[in-house]
Amino acid sequence: MKSYRLILAIFGAIYSLALTPELAFAEQQYLEQAISETSEAIEAGKASEGASLIEHADRAFDRARSAVWQNPVDHIRQGMKFLRKAVKVAKGTNSDKRINRAVEYMETAKTHFEAAR
Repeated sequence: MKSYRLILAIFGAIYSLALTPELAFAEQQYLEQAISETSEAIEAGKASEGASLIEHADRAFDRARSAVWQNPVDHIRQGMKFLRKAVKVAKGTNSDKRINRAVEYMETAKTHFEAAR
């Protein structure tokens, strides 16, 4: 019975060590996707495409949420906060002034995401 527990403990330790690099890679991948979606949202905002900006911002938020779930970093959380502000400002409007303000928030979010690398 004790040998069974020992074998399970060894197997669990090996499995956890083998899985750790994959989790780090997944977190980095989510962060890179969040940065990419944020860049696309900025481009859409500069082209005065509010709906596209919101769509890309929502995707960036989802990717950032996945990244922060894997590794809670304050810069990612701050970036998420600015993404929410950008969506709130840009939602339901075609005003260039509000879209430009949302682009500023998106650029700040991107800066935070890049700092979390």
